[in-house]
Amino acid sequence: MLMLNSEIIAGVAIFVLGLLFFIAGLLNSVWAIIFIVDYLIMAIGIATIGVGFWTATYERKNNLHHSEHHH
Repeated sequence: MLMLNSEIIAGVAIFVLGLLFFIAGLLNSVWAIIFIVDYLIMAIGIATIGVGFWTATYERKNNLHHSEHHH
């Protein structure tokens, strides 16, 4: 099962923000000046999503929050 963590949610939000800025740049000449920043924001969002998947995979393999108690 895919774990949804805060890094993935934040990464999606950052990527969507960059995408909205990109769309605004297509519609407005003032926003078009900062197209490179739009790509940078989307890249940061994708990287944050990658960190989220890496964290979810690491926690699934190592299960740091689960302790076994034998009674």
